[in-house]
Amino acid sequence: MARSNRGLPGASPLHSDPYSKKIVAVGHRGAGKLAPENTIASHEMALALGAGGIELDVRFTKDGQPIVIHDPWVNRTTDGHGWVSNLSLRDIKLLDAGSWKNAEFAGEPVPTLREALRNLKGRAIIDIDFKGGPSNAGERLLEVLDDEGFRDGPLVTIFARSHDIEKLKPLAPFYALRPHFRNAATTEKLTQSLNLKSMGLRRRSFSFENAATIRANGLFLFTNIMGRYDNARGVEDSILAGARFIQTDYLDFMVPYLRERGLLETCILNADFECPHDRRNIEMV
Repeated sequence: MARSNRGLPGASPLHSDPYSKKIVAVGHRGAGKLAPENTIASHEMALALGAGGIELDVRFTKDGQPIVIHDPWVNRTTDGHGWVSNLSLRDIKLLDAGSWKNAEFAGEPVPTLREALRNLKGRAIIDIDFKGGPSNAGERLLEVLDDEGFRDGPLVTIFARSHDIEKLKPLAPFYALRPHFRNAATTEKLTQSLNLKSMGLRRRSFSFENAATIRANGLFLFTNIMGRYDNARGVEDSILAGARFIQTDYLDFMVPYLRERGLLETCILNADFECPHDRRNIEMV
């Protein structure tokens, strides 16, 4: 769905900043507005649209297997019924997660986290939105990510809500936990205790002051613009705020918008938030 950019400048002032970094376009649930969200088909469509990052939601089944699904129940996005936590992986794999969106996606399965990681490795950075799981969820995610070769591989960020940070702490030494901005004091505390490298900023909390606080702590800014300002204004605000990542529902608008301004990141960042061909330390803006 195209969004208007009328009334906004043809290029960001960041073009004149020699230290500015290009921006990774992150597809929310893949290309969830165009394909069945959180499926391999959605991930493939997002990549075809030019996404450099894929956001995916992770929950755990009854038998402790991490799968890619948003809701705590399967009713909305599959032909089944029930809570994810009450269903086994075998139960989940019998469901059709595509027909609800469009007949052309009939039979599309709910992917496991392993399946999604294997499909995306080396093709995009991965942003895991942890929706919930057992007390050992952090250890389980660490095991899966390590097994699939991501510790020293392509960048993986994990959105950690405040009530899940303790559960996800086992990941912190090896993978990039990404809490959302709350306030300046919490930002400084979390940066030091979790060795953070990035922080999210929701659109409803967006201000240039909050963005500056995140960057002043040496963190990469990850903006989430979904909703009312998932359009030229949201993108331009994120550019001016110094975002390194922008998450959107409208890759078909944002990717060309960034590309036309020379701001689209086309390399797949590694675990050090660098392009693999450039091993120099990245200076924060």
